[in-house]
Amino acid sequence: MGAQHGTELVRAAQSGDPRAQDRLLALHLPLVYNIVGRAMNGHHDVDDVVQETMLRALAGLGDLRSPDSFRSWLVAITMNGVRGHWHRQQRAGLPAGGLDDAREIPQPGSDFAELAVVRLNLSGQRRETAEASRWMEPEDRELLSCGGWNAPAS
Repeated sequence: MGAQHGTELVRAAQSGDPRAQDRLLALHLPLVYNIVGRAMNGHHDVDDVVQETMLRALAGLGDLRSPDSFRSWLVAITMNGVRGHWHRQQRAGLPAGGLDDAREIPQPGSDFAELAVVRLNLSGQRRETAEASRWMEPEDRELLSCGGWNAPAS
């Protein structure tokens, strides 16, 4: 995506064009996932932080003064979201490592083997999806980010 085309897309999204907003966020979703995933080291709350980031970006789009700086603005929002997540975890009194460490505390009546298998499967599926999405065409990534994988094949 060229700089001029990107600027035009940002301006259209700022003016309230829902298609431009969807396209802009879809184009930048892999970037946000990559940043959050790396910053949180694959933590199970990555999806939540990404969703919060994209919603904040959409809500604040009208406040962006320079459409040319959309990417760096989005990266700043993303990093603030990651920091905010960790601060909320610390205020909640969770162990320093976050919720993953709290999961290791035994709970009466729980089936540890089943829990471990479920966690490993989800973690592997997220990683595979993220890796596969890097090879997709932009239109296909947009479809994936919209949840289009549940649509019936035509």
